[in-house]
Amino acid sequence: MIARVRSQRGASAIELVLYTPIMFFVIFLIIQFALHYHGQQVAHAAAREGARIARTTFDADPGLQQAQARAASYAGQVGGNQLTDIKVTAGQSGDTVWVQVCGRPKEIIKNVTPRVCRSVEGPVERFRPDV
Repeated sequence: MIARVRSQRGASAIELVLYTPIMFFVIFLIIQFALHYHGQQVAHAAAREGARIARTTFDADPGLQQAQARAASYAGQVGGNQLTDIKVTAGQSGDTVWVQVCGRPKEIIKNVTPRVCRSVEGPVERFRPDV
């Protein structure tokens, strides 16, 4: 008895149709993860810059407001339009100041990734002359 062999014509076209959406989905996930990671780095750099301003101008009255403004502008300078809907908060607790930068990273599909928030804190820098 001879077994019939089915024809394999068109099998690669069907495989291509089945695997292409999966491949594109994986590629989009990789790109979205990279954009989210870059958004975290931009937020952290902006928070670091704001904390630097807050630590050095703490004795000045508008020091925290200057830190918030500098962090928001620095996020735009460093990341371009990488972060949108940026919210910067700054505060103090004792001799420590902190700055938090939150924003929405660039997305391929809107409202898919969570917001990124990064905060930096440090001691206030004060000049103490030698006695």
